[in-house]
Amino acid sequence: MTVADMLDRVVGDWPAEASEAARRTAARYGPPDEAMPSRLVWNHPLPWKRLVVNRDPVEHRFPQPHQDRIEGWIDLEVPRESTADLAAFNGSVRVERTHGEVASTCDVEAVNFLAVNLAHDLVKGRIDVEEARREYTEMVAGHLMGRPQPYTSGFAFEPLGAGAGTADEDRPVAPHEVPTVARGTGRRA
Repeated sequence: MTVADMLDRVVGDWPAEASEAARRTAARYGPPDEAMPSRLVWNHPLPWKRLVVNRDPVEHRFPQPHQDRIEGWIDLEVPRESTADLAAFNGSVRVERTHGEVASTCDVEAVNFLAVNLAHDLVKGRIDVEEARREYTEMVAGHLMGRPQPYTSGFAFEPLGAGAGTADEDRPVAPHEVPTVARGTGRRA
């Protein structure tokens, strides 16, 4: 079975925008590593850690109405105090602190590069939330008008590789060990 046949089988009944996003991503990165009825996943499609194309979009209105559908993930250490800034910057930027990952979801991969680059600048203290929102809006407009934007063509920093220590396992706060319940018995183990 060819990649095109596999894509036809999986995304054939997806909405046109989702099917096109899946085909564009497969043309760039090859066949997905995982295929489910609702999404396709590419693991380690450099420079990303993971790319996901979702069948079902999420409506997003910043900086203009569009449908978020393509997720781009990288390893990035985000201090606790920066998570609120990232959420205020763009609701399509997600932090998985325990995993040490950050994702951006948009309708095109180039804008995911832009969001992650600005998220990195925010985490490093180079810009604040309002500057990030303004730059994002200006660069998305430039990208849509066909003007090259440095933050949309790739990462403006060197992403950390797997095992780089970006995970934040947090710390225990219970004063003692919490007893576990034996599965299915309702009694403490």
